[in-house]
Amino acid sequence: MMQYIGVMFFVVCIVHYVYQAIILPSFRQSARDELFVLRDKLRARLIEVQGTCDKKTIRAFKEVDTGINRSLNRLHMLTFSNFVRTTIHIEESSKEYEVSRKKFHSLLDNAKDETPLETFHEVGKVLHKVLAMNSFMFVVYVLPFVLAFKFIGTLYRRTKKATDYMLDMTMVARNIKPAYEHVSNERLTA
Repeated sequence: MMQYIGVMFFVVCIVHYVYQAIILPSFRQSARDELFVLRDKLRARLIEVQGTCDKKTIRAFKEVDTGINRSLNRLHMLTFSNFVRTTIHIEESSKEYEVSRKKFHSLLDNAKDETPLETFHEVGKVLHKVLAMNSFMFVVYVLPFVLAFKFIGTLYRRTKKATDYMLDMTMVARNIKPAYEHVSNERLTA
């Protein structure tokens, strides 16, 4: 038995190493490449419209460019645990976050060019994929426990339902006379 557990542990270690050391870095690099392409398109469009756009549009271009640069350096930090921490922090400082978010989105919406908004959405798609890949092994490790708790919960609900049904039937059956009692009473009276 201990041999199987040891072999399983060894296999999990190898899979974890291959995922963390080979698959995940190559996926992050391809995500970086996608972000570089998006940033280059954004900068090329900014150069095209720089002389004809207003200051708000140019600022929208620069804000999205700055966001892409920040994202390029922090792809490894997009994990489930950091997502939860950030969500809790945002809930604690929701007014500050909401003001900043509204200001940023109004800047994108009021831009004369659609490129910053489109690039922002494309960057969001890339970052969602990176978050999913960075959190994949966490989900794989937690999944057996979640399934076990789900199975235990389902088993408990079904057992409770069956025992409640049996209890109801014994209480109802106590008030109903069995069919054989009617037959025996009729024979006695006849």
